Amino acid sequence: MWSKSLAACVFGLLLSISLMLNLNRLLPFAIDIQLFVGLLLAFCIWVAVMVYCYSCNSAKIASVGCTKVLLVSGLLNAYLLIGS
Repeated sequence: MWSKSLAACVFGLLLSISLMLNLNRLLPFAIDIQLFVGLLLAFCIWVAVMVYCYSCNSAKIASVGCTKVLLVSGLLNAYLLIGS
């Protein structure tokens, strides 16, 4: 249970930050609206990742799944930063 909790907290934080960076780069709104949307959605994403980690049979399976999503999101972050 502790390993799932650690994976849920760490990957939840990293994924919510990474996905919100992607979303803020892609949204064509003003910065204040982007920050507001990021604030609201980041917590929801963190909770969703925690639920996913707790629903997996082991922390290893949860970590592998979260790592795959984090890798894709990180590559998209790099592409959006370099491409812009």
